[in-house]
Amino acid sequence: MSNDAVLTPFNAVAVVGSVTIDRNELADRTLLKAGGAATYAGLTYRRHSVPTVIVCNVAPAEEAILALLRRQGIQVNSGRTGHTTRFVNREQPAGRTQSAPALAAPIGWGQVAAVRDRVDCLHLGPLHPGDIDPQVFSGLQRSNALIVLDVQGLTRRIDRGRIAAAGSEHLAAALRAADIVKADEAELEVVRAACGADIEALMERYDIAEWIVTRGPRGGSIHVRGGRDHLYEPVGVGPPVDPTGAGDVFLAAYTVARFRLLQPPAAAARHAARISAEQVAGRYIDAALLDAARLGIADDACFSRSRQD
Repeated sequence: MSNDAVLTPFNAVAVVGSVTIDRNELADRTLLKAGGAATYAGLTYRRHSVPTVIVCNVAPAEEAILALLRRQGIQVNSGRTGHTTRFVNREQPAGRTQSAPALAAPIGWGQVAAVRDRVDCLHLGPLHPGDIDPQVFSGLQRSNALIVLDVQGLTRRIDRGRIAAAGSEHLAAALRAADIVKADEAELEVVRAACGADIEALMERYDIAEWIVTRGPRGGSIHVRGGRDHLYEPVGVGPPVDPTGAGDVFLAAYTVARFRLLQPPAAAARHAARISAEQVAGRYIDAALLDAARLGIADDACFSRSRQD
């Protein structure tokens, strides 16, 4: 897609990525919630009045999550899978550690192709290297839609359920499909090491229009190909409650402000920083909305095994 086409306002979005069941182990409590990039980004797009489709794979036992999303005005295209992806996110003084005791079947090209003609923006949010079938990345390289990519899942590997940093073999194909890319600092270092290039060279190599780098409580930066970088400051809206989903919320809010409302990069980043700060403070997507117990989802045996590892 050309840079001119990137700045044509999009009308509808499909978010491609896992809907998950998350066990978030915080310093003072544990939360069991529906989550995943598709959930947080999808709800953020809808709260910005964007027609939204989610493409995911959720097992029949957890279809209450999909019913919840539909009640929020989101269309859902869920494929067949024996398991729903489950994550354990442990917030520790040294940083977050993660494990994935269960994974859904990969999201296939047929699922994405079934919705691509109904949208003009696709938001790719893989949570792990096998979350999205690589045929999706190759298929979207010929798309006229705006392709937004969060690289988080392509900078991880899963070894017996434990998640560690590593570049996916499909990273280059995903970057080649993308117009807009987001990474946090640690993810960016994995991408640099895997591809052997800095941001500017990567943007030229893969024809990427904008690259977003988030730095949590230190703000972040927007890198525009052929233009200057834009720094944004963090926004303080109260003490943190749960950081889960903040990056997904940020990217969706930025995409709306920048590529639907056509705000300049700095203004779009400020908008996204405020929205994601509200998410961290528990005031954007209410935890009660996603509470697993209210959805009839149990803290099952796979989480128990993860706690014992």
